[in-house]
Amino acid sequence: MRKTENNNNEDKNWFSADGWNSADSWDNAEGDSWSAAEGGDASLQPQRVSSPYILQLVNACTSAIASVDIGDSYTNRAASNFGQSSNITLSSTITGVTYIEFLAQSESQPFKIGRTMVISTSAGQLDQTVAVTHRDAVGNRSDHVITPTIDPYQNQTDRIIDDYEYLFDGFTRLRFNQINASATVTVRMYPTGKFVATQLVAGRSGLPSYAAPHLIKVAPSAVARPKSLGGR
Repeated sequence: MRKTENNNNEDKNWFSADGWNSADSWDNAEGDSWSAAEGGDASLQPQRVSSPYILQLVNACTSAIASVDIGDSYTNRAASNFGQSSNITLSSTITGVTYIEFLAQSESQPFKIGRTMVISTSAGQLDQTVAVTHRDAVGNRSDHVITPTIDPYQNQTDRIIDDYEYLFDGFTRLRFNQINASATVTVRMYPTGKFVATQLVAGRSGLPSYAAPHLIKVAPSAVARPKSLGGR
């Protein structure tokens, strides 16, 4: 995989979703909250692997379009074409799910993203930065820039992964510096956990958490066999 350099602002308490972002959730999540809430022993239950939100951006124009946003639902959900250029199409590629439903869920069931993957075969698109911005109603704001860099050990050239954790709610946006001419971009966001109020009503945990997806495989290293005594 092509890795990224993190241009991080220091985490602020208001940005950490009351502790959701206080540690590495992939490693510290304690069992499957869904199973444990139904009487099972969380330590004996396998944790559900994170499934991504998958969104696609398509630029139908023969020239690049700057500042294209995903999210920012409180501002964009009711706006014409979700606040984007008429040449931009935003959609969810998950069967039966629309982009407006993704936006609605970000308002009612905020989630924390542990890994973000950006995929594009369009020439030069992965050289464009993506800014993750979160704000709130009292004016606080935090920004993180996903800056692609080339990993010399990466075979796939059509994607990058960023491991920065961030809260995604109705105030959160991912802003592409630009979507190149006629480019198609797919974004996969893997949650570590989310808030589900209906589970609280049902007497279950309202903060289910997920295990890390298997996105990066480490090649096994060869170990030299020791020579036997006697030269055999």
